[in-house]
Amino acid sequence: MSVTEETETASRSVQTVAGVVVVTFSLLLLLAAVAYSVMVNVVNWAAVGVLAYPVAGIAPFVVISGAILTIPILMPTALITARVLS
Repeated sequence: MSVTEETETASRSVQTVAGVVVVTFSLLLLLAAVAYSVMVNVVNWAAVGVLAYPVAGIAPFVVISGAILTIPILMPTALITARVLS
């Protein structure tokens, strides 16, 4: 009887952790996508529209800033998951 209870508890624990990871990752991904969209539009407006830089000149900065935005997605997901696991 106790073996069955331990299996059910472990199963619920795995489901809880998986749910927290998926929800956290999805929420942070959505927020990062919104931030990236806003940043691209602001950079496009400021650099191309106002300052008249060529698009090819600012494209690498947009790509690099997108890569940097992956840090706020991964770190909180890892920290929240570690907190739930402990």
